[in-house]
Amino acid sequence: MSKRITIGLDYSHNNPLILETSSYNEFIDFLFASNYQLSKIETGLYSIDILEQYDVIILSTPINAKLDPAEINALEEFVKLGGGLLIASSSGADHSNNTNLNELTSRFGFKFVSDEIFDSMNYVVLQKRIILDDITPHAITELVNKAVFSNACSLEILEEVAEHDEVEIDALIHGGLNCWRRVLRGKEWVEEDSPKIPLLVACKYHEGRVVGFGTISIFSSLGREYGFKAFDNNNLIANILRWLTIKAVSEEKVINLTLNNEIYQWLTDLKNSENWETISDIITVALKYFKDHYKKIMEKLRRVELEKYKTKQILETEGVSDHEIKVDEKILKRIPNRDKKDLEEILKSLSEITGEKYDFSKEFLELEEKFKKKNIVEYSLEKEKVELIDKYYEEDLKRFKKETGKNAIWRGKITQAFKDWLREQYKE
Repeated sequence: MSKRITIGLDYSHNNPLILETSSYNEFIDFLFASNYQLSKIETGLYSIDILEQYDVIILSTPINAKLDPAEINALEEFVKLGGGLLIASSSGADHSNNTNLNELTSRFGFKFVSDEIFDSMNYVVLQKRIILDDITPHAITELVNKAVFSNACSLEILEEVAEHDEVEIDALIHGGLNCWRRVLRGKEWVEEDSPKIPLLVACKYHEGRVVGFGTISIFSSLGREYGFKAFDNNNLIANILRWLTIKAVSEEKVINLTLNNEIYQWLTDLKNSENWETISDIITVALKYFKDHYKKIMEKLRRVELEKYKTKQILETEGVSDHEIKVDEKILKRIPNRDKKDLEEILKSLSEITGEKYDFSKEFLELEEKFKKKNIVEYSLEKEKVELIDKYYEEDLKRFKKETGKNAIWRGKITQAFKDWLREQYKE
């Protein structure tokens, strides 16, 4: 049975992100739907014994409230021992919110800057709702092509801490080239360009993990253009929570999957009707069966795909339009059948999921290529399609000429001698 992950929401520092408000109901619904167990931390963050009850603690920016030094020490110890900590601030950071998050985050190698970020070109409705696509590949940014942060502050990585042996910190999302900001300089707010400024960091600290970013609106249900469901914001939050809980599920490999709607609906119906605990359990069992019978399944799928490929080639050659070709390629095209690189990619992904190494035989790929050639050759000879022979099998033309001293094509037609030679080469 899968371990249920426990998330603690800080309720002791006037935090805006709480269960009772409808402003964040989509995010809260996501947490429940994902089988996370949610708890309120109402008595402060002083005791490591209490904090260790949680896999992740979410600390949204306190408003007019400050963390006690004992709480900062306890949170640092919680992370050091393997806990996950998500810290969110907002525009103006500690200065505008009258708090001291930076006294905590500086332990992990970063701080929130007292500024507000804008983008003069890449934004939604308002320049303070910035669209972000400068995204570093990472487990946290998987399936995240665009995100949107609203009313956000930036972050600064503290080099003196980041260079410590027990700290590994990366900025994963940056602002664009047209970013600018209002930033506090002494007692004055000034405007300045701020291209490529860090907006989200991920940190490994001893045995634990920390993620920090400077916006609360990413959790919001109030604005479709900037909240939890905007662009890939929900994927980003889902990835962050998975990454923060990697120790809690260390016996498993946590990944994101993109499923087509029909398959997802079938999985959902199956889970409910057959009393599966989670969709992940169904996928795990299916992949285990796929792993155990990989060669047999792939051979069958390849045969099916090759038949469809042959049919499609014939129909296309006869001028049948795409919408008339009743071939379901949306799934079959995922099967590595034409490109060795594609096959290597799927084998690599399967290896990451199962922890075992897979490879393919040279003989199998050569046989597959021979089948594809055979399909086209048979059709070409039957229909006298010289251009197909010329396009796909130039090496055969050269070999035939070299071996027989004869021409394969004469006056625009395939010679009988070349037909007989080809059938001999590609006979099953």
